[in-house]
Amino acid sequence: MAPVPDVVTRLGVIRNPTSQRNRRRVAIKHPRHSAVELVEIEPRSKDDLPEVVEEMSQRDIRHLVVDGGDGTLRDVMTALPAAYGHALPTLTLFAGGNANLASADVGTAGHGAAAMAALLASLAQPDGGKRIRRAPIQVRWPDDSHRPVLGFFIGAAGFYHGWKLARGSVHQRGLLHGPAVAATIAAAAFKSLAGSSRNQWQSGTAMDVDVDEMPNPEGNRFLFIATSLHRLYGSLWPFFDHDERSIRWLDIAAPPPGFARALPSLLRGRPRPWLRESGAYRSGGASQLRLRLETPIVIDGEVHTPGAYGIVELHSGPEIEFYTP
Repeated sequence: MAPVPDVVTRLGVIRNPTSQRNRRRVAIKHPRHSAVELVEIEPRSKDDLPEVVEEMSQRDIRHLVVDGGDGTLRDVMTALPAAYGHALPTLTLFAGGNANLASADVGTAGHGAAAMAALLASLAQPDGGKRIRRAPIQVRWPDDSHRPVLGFFIGAAGFYHGWKLARGSVHQRGLLHGPAVAATIAAAAFKSLAGSSRNQWQSGTAMDVDVDEMPNPEGNRFLFIATSLHRLYGSLWPFFDHDERSIRWLDIAAPPPGFARALPSLLRGRPRPWLRESGAYRSGGASQLRLRLETPIVIDGEVHTPGAYGIVELHSGPEIEFYTP
């Protein structure tokens, strides 16, 4: 592990004022620190983020604080290669958003003024802090209908229906962060189990999933998710049979046989033998995946259409270093 420099001349802070937690307070008053020059910019909208990241690069800022949620992190990571080239900066996360899924894996300094104080104190120590490297998933559209996006959690089919559910009733009940994710999973499972084989959950979505250029059987998909994170909330880890390849994926055919029996072991990534033998539940590791679908995909909480040809590709993106005090 490389030591933290004794002196950090510039620390860039990209703060999203519309993130869930950041809407509840005024801007952070950063404590003074003789070794660090803080450069803080609040983009007016996500459309301004590429310009903000470019400005940080022009100022030769090699360490960025992303103060927001998973969506803010997604947009910052997406803008990094164009602004910084191959020499990407180190990132530190402040948990200012709703789900903050990435921070459960790569770590977070916390939230608010206390997080900044902890970060500055850690950077002042030659061996302070922890560094983790992760390669986000690069989502590409072969028809060039969208620019490539870097994100950590991708979902389609039933996950898209669950996203719509979470955007509505779950958040309206005031459930945020971890409880929102748990409530969404529980509600989605209930709708799947309680409905007939003809409802939108059980009948699934027309979708093909090719793993590392190996075609797979056609058919409707009940659920597709993929991540390059190494852990999610608590013991939740619905992936299995993956190796060192950076993208971990789960593909469930529709209608899913024995879903009620499968769910407890599936959520822990410990499938029972009958589940594997069914052929409907597939999971593994990949360097790239090719999806053919008609319905949208969700990238770190934001919906994207599949484009005119209905093809979306998932590739291993560039490695990014994350620093946590």
